Amino acid sequence: MLRLIHRVVNMRIRLCIAALALAAAGCATGLPDDVAQRGYVNRKARFAMDVPQGWSVRETTGTAAVILSGPESPAAGRPNVNVVLAPSRDGMTLEDLVQAGRSALEKLPNFKLLSEGPAEAGRRRAWSVAFEETSTGRPVRQKQLYVVTGGRGYIATAAALPEGFAAEEPNFDLCFRSFRAGW
Repeated sequence: MLRLIHRVVNMRIRLCIAALALAAAGCATGLPDDVAQRGYVNRKARFAMDVPQGWSVRETTGTAAVILSGPESPAAGRPNVNVVLAPSRDGMTLEDLVQAGRSALEKLPNFKLLSEGPAEAGRRRAWSVAFEETSTGRPVRQKQLYVVTGGRGYIATAAALPEGFAAEEPNFDLCFRSFRAGW
């Protein structure tokens, strides 16, 4: 009987140790699970997203924190997604960021709004804007995702030539659907 009790106690101790080891493994990154699972994580700017297969990732020190680029094609040009951090200020709302973004967009040459409306980014309220403009000398179609969290604004922008945008949209949607910020 004593031996049986000893075995049960040892088994419980092993189970507790195993449970602690599994819990520690999940916390090893120091990131929330839904962030740690993303293909790209920017700890400094506190955002993450998945990267389409075959795309490259380039972190920058310029306006955009990161640029994801797809393979070049005649129809889409070089499709890309970049993430810009908006200057943070206390009390900034999603509406403030969208309004500032729209004001800037409307100044672009031949700006044409295609659609806009509410969106979601990792269970956070977001806003999406699709448009065309010609600041590069030829038409470019873009889609933006606006997110505000922790007083910081994030604008993810997907871009491609209009004739190839639809073919690249699944890649853009992957980035936008997986976008997480401000953990």
